[in-house]
Amino acid sequence: MNARILLKALRGNGVTLTPEKDGLHVDAPAGVLTETLRSSLVENKETLIELLERERIRLGAADRRGLIIRWSEYPIWIKLHDPLTGERHEFRASECLPGVVETANHKRRQKTDRKETNKCWSQPNRATP
Repeated sequence: MNARILLKALRGNGVTLTPEKDGLHVDAPAGVLTETLRSSLVENKETLIELLERERIRLGAADRRGLIIRWSEYPIWIKLHDPLTGERHEFRASECLPGVVETANHKRRQKTDRKETNKCWSQPNRATP
């Protein structure tokens, strides 16, 4: 069984996996871990530890970024970065709360203002007669 599929199946059954110094800690409800799942755990132990470590790093980075709200490349869509999962989602602006649209507009104005400021700085200074 693929390690990613195994991890998803285990989590779907309420199993918690935690990488530790001496291996992998498994916390499962009674009766959930069948012999097949146990053997798959042993077989995929190293890969599961790597997946969990990468996930921990990715979620840590997502948490540092926080909630990010921006206009999408598509005109009527707003893009949200979820700090809990690290995933990006897009929603129609018409389906968003007014505060979300206002935040996206504010970010767009900041970006435009920054471009204008950079444009001013990049032009050579000309003395006026």
